[in-house]
Amino acid sequence: MTNRVVASHSIARRAFLAAAVFALVAAGWAVVVLVGGGSWWGPLHAFLAGTVLLAISGASQMFTITWAAAPPPQARLTSTQRWLLACGAAAVLAGVTATVEPLVWAGAAAIVLSLGALSVSIVGAVRKSLLRRFDLSARFYLAAFACGAVGMTLGAVLGTGSAGSGFDRLRLVHSHLNLVGLVGFTIIGTIPTFMPTVAHHRAVSGREALVAWWLCVTGGLAMASGLVAPAWSVGAGTVLTGAAAATMVVGITVRLWSRGRHELQFLQVGMGVMWLVVWALVDGVTLIGGGSAVPFGRWTAAAVLAGVGQVLAGSLAYLLPVLLGPPLTDNLRRMTAHPWLPLAAANLGGMLVVGGWRLPAIVTLAVWIGDFARRLALVVAGSRRGGD
Repeated sequence: MTNRVVASHSIARRAFLAAAVFALVAAGWAVVVLVGGGSWWGPLHAFLAGTVLLAISGASQMFTITWAAAPPPQARLTSTQRWLLACGAAAVLAGVTATVEPLVWAGAAAIVLSLGALSVSIVGAVRKSLLRRFDLSARFYLAAFACGAVGMTLGAVLGTGSAGSGFDRLRLVHSHLNLVGLVGFTIIGTIPTFMPTVAHHRAVSGREALVAWWLCVTGGLAMASGLVAPAWSVGAGTVLTGAAAATMVVGITVRLWSRGRHELQFLQVGMGVMWLVVWALVDGVTLIGGGSAVPFGRWTAAAVLAGVGQVLAGSLAYLLPVLLGPPLTDNLRRMTAHPWLPLAAANLGGMLVVGGWRLPAIVTLAVWIGDFARRLALVVAGSRRGGD
């Protein structure tokens, strides 16, 4: 058991370190766009394809090994998967920016291969497990990686200028399969176990997960059908996935509210998911009603920052103290003290983004990011002292 835990922590730690590099790239790129203008494509994709996907890579394997009580995959497999993903994301970012088509194709192929390797890792761990409690979550992961593989392939077509007259249709399906399918399905599959964990309660049982699974399967197929079907099918798939997320997080919150401890991690993950639910309803209903999705629009920005960002921040507030080692209790306290500040900054920032208040939104979100960096620095310093 000790070797299994150590191995799972090592996988997550290395993936999170690579994710941090892309987070710095995304932040620096965002500053450049704010100061000098330009497209938000770069910061958005550096964050989602780099930071978020690498975090998903490390966390999904750690969770599967830990919660399924499964043996770790071979180190060569996890290392190859991580490097394929990191190098692929870097190649796509560089290739699209510099308009080098072969680099874009190579990068996208590397990311798709990394998702395949990640699927092999998850399936191998689950098959060797003596416990079946994590099987459904693993299904969510595999469905997410399938959406991501299709979405990344479509992204390569778009990034190389090969879409032709079908550009708008491909971009619509690409963005939804990646944000709703790849990121959304992963979050939905993780929260039934993760939210009880951060609430210091055993995993809850219920029909929410099974209902959410079939909603996600139907939603994923509907979004993918947008390649040949009208745009409203993508909207319908988005609404179904939003309903799956709402069913899951509301059901879990109701079951845990009177029994668990609701610290920063629990609240940020829950509120982040609800931001994604609201975005899914707004975006999906717009498409169903005949409207068009606005690329890099206000609602999408809010969903990425206040939605995905809060889920990521809440997850890391629990996982980083665990991965960095003793003193665990003190480090968890450092990450969760004064929870009103990050909660207020993240959610107010999201509302300001939606409202179009650019400068107040930038300041508020900068306060949130600075607060997270400060907490992380305290945890790192505390771990070093604890290890002396």
